[in-house]
Order: sequence, then C-alpha cells, then structure tokens
Amino acid sequence: MKALVFEELNRVKLKDVAKPVLVNETDVIVKVKLTTICGSDVHFMQGHVPITPGHTLGHEYVGEIEQVGSAVKDFKPGDRVVGASVLFCGQCERCLAGHIYRCLNGGVFGAGPEYGGLNGSHSEYMRIPHADASLLHIPDELSDEQALFVGDILSTGYFATEKGSVIPGDTVVVFGAGPVGLCAVITAKLFSPKQIILVGRKDEFRLEMGKKLGATHTILSSKEDVLETIHKLTGGEGADVAIDAAGSETTLHQASCCLGIGGRLSIAGLPGPTASLPMFELFSKNVRIEMGLVDLHHMKRLLKLIQSGQVDLSPLITHRMKLDQMEEAMELFASRKENVIKVAITP
Repeated sequence: MKALVFEELNRVKLKDVAKPVLVNETDVIVKVKLTTICGSDVHFMQGHVPITPGHTLGHEYVGEIEQVGSAVKDFKPGDRVVGASVLFCGQCERCLAGHIYRCLNGGVFGAGPEYGGLNGSHSEYMRIPHADASLLHIPDELSDEQALFVGDILSTGYFATEKGSVIPGDTVVVFGAGPVGLCAVITAKLFSPKQIILVGRKDEFRLEMGKKLGATHTILSSKEDVLETIHKLTGGEGADVAIDAAGSETTLHQASCCLGIGGRLSIAGLPGPTASLPMFELFSKNVRIEMGLVDLHHMKRLLKLIQSGQVDLSPLITHRMKLDQMEEAMELFASRKENVIKVAITP
C-alpha cells in the first residue's frame, strides 16, 4: 500500500509499504477514506518535536472498517468510523480515572516509537488497536469531511474552551488563528460569550475565517498593539478568558497580561520547554491557569453538535488533494505559500 513515510529530518516520501494486519484481538484494520495534515506532522518532520524517523505520519482520519479482531464488540466490516488521534484502551487505571490522554497502553498515531510506535493515517490502511475505545461510528447523514476533525483539532479547541470555563457574557481572547485556535473560536461561541477576540500574527486570511466562524473582533499582532487593543475592547477591565492556542513565549505573555481580575488562562498550544509566564501579574490578579494534553472524552458529544448543525467545520478545508500528491500537500501546508488552513486528502 501507499504511505507517507517520515524518512529523515525535513524529508518525507510517499512509498510502498506493507499493508497492516491484525495483531491483537482488539484490533481493527481501517481503510482510510479521508485524512488531513496537522501542525504536529510538520513539527515532527522539521524536528521541533524530536522523534525517530521511519514511520508513517498522520493522526486525523475517517475510514471504513475492513477487518475486525475476535474481541471487537462495537464494529463490523463496512462500518464508517472516525478515530481519535491519541490511542487509549479505556481499561487501564489511568483511563478509568479519566486520564485517557496518558493511557498506559496508548500512544499517538504517526508519532514514532517515542509515542507508541503506531503508524499513521497518511496511508491507504491503518491498524487501530483498542478499537472499541478509540473509534466512533459516523452517522449516515454526515459526510466524511464533516466528521474528519472530531478526533483532534475540534476536541482540542473544545478542551481549551472547557478549561477556560467560558460562561455567557464573557470576553474571550483566543491567541493563534491556526486550526486549533479557529476551533476554539467555534466552540467558545457555543457558550454565548459577549465577545470573542481572535489574535493572529500575520495571516489576515485566517483572521477573516475567524470572523466567519464567530469572532467578533480580530487583531493582527504584526500591525497592532495587542494589549492596548484588548484594553480598549474590554473598557479597561481586561478579558475574562484567554486561550493560548499558539504556545509561543510572546502569546503566553500576552494571554497572561490581557486578563482582568479573576481571569482564566487556558493553554492548549504546546509551549517550549523553557517557556515562562509573568507570574507576579498572574498572582496579583488571582488568575486561574489550566493546561495540558487534549482530553478526547467529548468526541461523541462533538459529533452530535456537528450532526445538529451547531458546529460546522467545513470552511476549514481550503484544499483537497489525493494521496498521490501527499508530498506536495505537506510542502503546501508547511510553507503556507497559499491561503491554506486544512488540506483534505483522499485515496
């Protein structure tokens, strides 16, 4: 089968590799019908997150079940499914305690031996361990594209909003206009805030997309004073919630400083190992801080919101390409030479 293999630093190649087979009785084999590139794929390729090369990338996918292990209860061949980006068993002590993102038997698809050794979704087929825990049925009335983002970026955006404890009437500031930041805008809107302010560094196209998805105001940080603008928009009171979906030193500082008294800081962007926060600023305002790896408990709930029409992620797909074009798609997404947000890849 064809698969996009991370060969070495800054190099990926579409290759013929062995088709996966069932290994454990809880496995299924999924024929990938749709996948997409995540910023994590680029981080792996460029060495920002060090992993050992030699595996298939990708962790966002929709597919059709081809084979099932003998212990699989909820799925059968022919079922349409969407999968979680992070594998979890649902049975270990961490999963039972609610910490599925750190499952003792888990890992991240397409992230190398450091994260479970699970080949990813940029391929024709995948082996999905612990299928009953890690897959969801897609309702018949939903398209593959409608379901595609539930297992990663939508869950991450919702996680960021939930950790910020957004309530009606809040002013919410989202730092980072990438896919996760845009999903934070979409999900924050569900909680009826007074304002949603989206901050982006240089991509005006993504900020305009943010307005279409629910942002009431946008700030282009390369041309505007972010903190001064937020100060004016909030009447000098500061924001109630700041969501950092970028994870840079600059956005972490701005997100901290834009908050008012008793504000909530939610960090969903992966910060660098030496990133710092303005601790006295946060301490003196009694700010509550939440952060961490995405919790995928809400996938079923989010799928229902898509089904009901309350969440529509289809505008995020700006490009559609074939698996044969996967190397070109990675270059497009990494370089952002065009107005690209998400690239939908079909076999």
